[in-house]
Amino acid sequence: MSISEMIKNNQLKSYFILTFLITWSFFFLPFIFSLTDSMFNLLLMAIGGSGPAFAAIIISGVIKPQKLETQNLKRWISFLIALVLVVFLIVSYLHIALNSISIPIFILILINAAIAAYIISGGLAGHKGIRELLSKLYIWKVDLKWYVIALLLYPAINFISLLIGSMVTGISFNEIWPQLSLDALFWFIISCGFIGLVRGPLREEIGWRGFALPRLQYLYSPLVGTLILALIWTFWHLPLHINGIYPGGIEGFYSRCTWNIGITFLFTWIYNHSRGSLLLTTIFHTSINTTGTLLIIPSNISGIWGLAFIAFINIAAILVIVGDKMWQKLPEKSEAVYNY
Repeated sequence: MSISEMIKNNQLKSYFILTFLITWSFFFLPFIFSLTDSMFNLLLMAIGGSGPAFAAIIISGVIKPQKLETQNLKRWISFLIALVLVVFLIVSYLHIALNSISIPIFILILINAAIAAYIISGGLAGHKGIRELLSKLYIWKVDLKWYVIALLLYPAINFISLLIGSMVTGISFNEIWPQLSLDALFWFIISCGFIGLVRGPLREEIGWRGFALPRLQYLYSPLVGTLILALIWTFWHLPLHINGIYPGGIEGFYSRCTWNIGITFLFTWIYNHSRGSLLLTTIFHTSINTTGTLLIIPSNISGIWGLAFIAFINIAAILVIVGDKMWQKLPEKSEAVYNY
């Protein structure tokens, strides 16, 4: 049996193995080689965070390698525009001075920009499997309410949790909520762009929801398939807690387990109701990561906020499980299911 046949017959196993192999190879580098440059490490981790997308693209190309006609000019224009945009976002977000940039940082910026640009322009890819995978990013004709949910659900849960923390501790909510200004708005837009295209959301969603979830939902109910994905996705983050990229060390990972599994069901809920749109799950993922990065939680309410946040995330997960009857398998013709 050839390697391609083995991959076709074991698509999910091949995907998860390759994802961890690619990602963890990068995630453990700062820990193994004692790398201390925070900017270098952040850009290196961003490449490692592309493991889910890399694995999905590679395996999709192996599964369906048929050549398709490509609109090369349109694809290259899309690629170059996205490349310039992502370079701008990286330089702006990290406050990099172009006149003093080091060669290693410059190379990492270009690699990260090229990865995002390829995914964005990948709907015009030349292989059938890759185009099918990446074209899910262009499913945008979805009921408006799902855009609102993808954008605001996670910030709303954080807002309510902070409000509870403020009420319990007696701290004025005005002391917690940041002041709005044009500078703050500009920084928020730059942060959303950088976080969405470079730090996880786009690169992860191509794999976790684009490749793995529809195949899991072919084999299992959304409840079982999501639980499997939730455990794997949560464990995938472990090196980021060990190598210091995420705060809290191993205790931070244990804390992640209390909410990351619940939030995976919210991803499935949005994905299944948006015709399998990776655009919607990427927006939701960006909303999560942007809120988590920009939100400043006073230490004297962090404990109460954390408890409320965990409770609300898991209550929301239970509600969508029950509301969608996730223990029932989806029809094989569903756009959220991959038919082998």
